[in-house]
Amino acid sequence: MRKLIFHKMSLDAIPKGGGVADGIKFLCDRAGMVKSLHAADTWVNAAILAVRNAGEPNPFRGASDEEIAGEILIKIEEKRQLNRKQRSAA
Repeated sequence: MRKLIFHKMSLDAIPKGGGVADGIKFLCDRAGMVKSLHAADTWVNAAILAVRNAGEPNPFRGASDEEIAGEILIKIEEKRQLNRKQRSAA
């Protein structure tokens, strides 16, 4: 779950279109980092619950939080790669 939480936090740290300056600003703001950590933890738990409670057939109903978080990260990476291919084809 930690990797998914850190992934979500990275989106807070450097928003789409942002850069290194955004990351440095984020890292220098301890209160902002703590707030982002709590928000990311809440988001990850809600996402895992949504996957676990999805309708049947649901192969993740009995899966652990770590297994579900891992699958979410796999899907994020698959989408990222698809977007890269689409951009390079355009």
